[in-house]
Amino acid sequence: MILHCFLNRSTFIMKDQSILEDTSKTDTYHVKITRKTFLPIALVRQFLFLLFSGWRYRLIVIQFAGYHSLLPCLFAKLTGRKSLIIAGGTDCVSFPGIRYGNFYRPLLKDFTRWSYLLCDAIAPKHLTLWEYDYHYDKHEPSKQGILHFTGMTRKQVVPIENGYDTQKWSLTQPDRIKNSFITVTGALEYPFQSQLKGIDMILQLAAKHPECTFTIVGVPRTDFFGSISENVRLLPPVKNESLVELFNTQEYYMQLSMAEGFPNALCEAMLCGCTPIVSSVFSMPEIVGDNGYILTHRDTLELDRLMENVLRNGPKNPSAVRSQISERYSIQVRAEKLRNLVLSLGC
Repeated sequence: MILHCFLNRSTFIMKDQSILEDTSKTDTYHVKITRKTFLPIALVRQFLFLLFSGWRYRLIVIQFAGYHSLLPCLFAKLTGRKSLIIAGGTDCVSFPGIRYGNFYRPLLKDFTRWSYLLCDAIAPKHLTLWEYDYHYDKHEPSKQGILHFTGMTRKQVVPIENGYDTQKWSLTQPDRIKNSFITVTGALEYPFQSQLKGIDMILQLAAKHPECTFTIVGVPRTDFFGSISENVRLLPPVKNESLVELFNTQEYYMQLSMAEGFPNALCEAMLCGCTPIVSSVFSMPEIVGDNGYILTHRDTLELDRLMENVLRNGPKNPSAVRSQISERYSIQVRAEKLRNLVLSLGC
């Protein structure tokens, strides 16, 4: 039996839940930490659950490392069970300049580090989350990744990239709005989020290019950023069905993040034919390949030159952009890799 632990029921976590259920009988444990003050209560509840019910499981799978992962990994180690951490991004980095990443925060970094040291296997969503030389923003540390922050050398590490429903995310119409750019964000209530996701650079770019339109999805209210250019459209979070339609009206998808694990919205937009424009961080250059544009450094002058190149050469072939994802990152590929890893751990 498998115990699947997570902090929220996001779409990609529920995809993994289905994969685990197809592999072995699987129960879930949802660690609910709505406020930091509730953390001790949540951990006590988790401890009691493991103490009285954890014996039933041969493998504990934990989504992301953090406060919620230490007790399951410790329990598994002490009782001869196996534990697997699926590492996603924020649990692999430290960016002091924007106060982001598990390894930036004093107590959280200890919980995260010990979780990785105790677990039996790690499945990062891309190899760069294990070890990475970072050069995009000169103000941030150049060494990133689990290996750098933990110092471990002997560990079963199996990168498993995200997988996508290539039927759901599809090309639906050939005609798109000329010079249209879109990005999807969220969690803007966190102070670092706008800079982390590169929204600040997109807004600056929009002010310089009135001939283009920029759509930002996931903004809680229309006055969130204060005064913005007239060519910027702010939308609240939208359902996936509407997002497919929206992507199919846009020529470009822009993701100028300072850090990313394996961005879902980027891949979903590419499946819908949007030409990607991304920052050169972690998995994104590999995701884009030759079917998009890449910003090498977080620099406004460099972004201006890249934008000139984009407008001069235009979007890539939508079918080629789609194939870049559909041929490499289908949900079937992730399912096979995750299932094989789980079976290798004795489930």
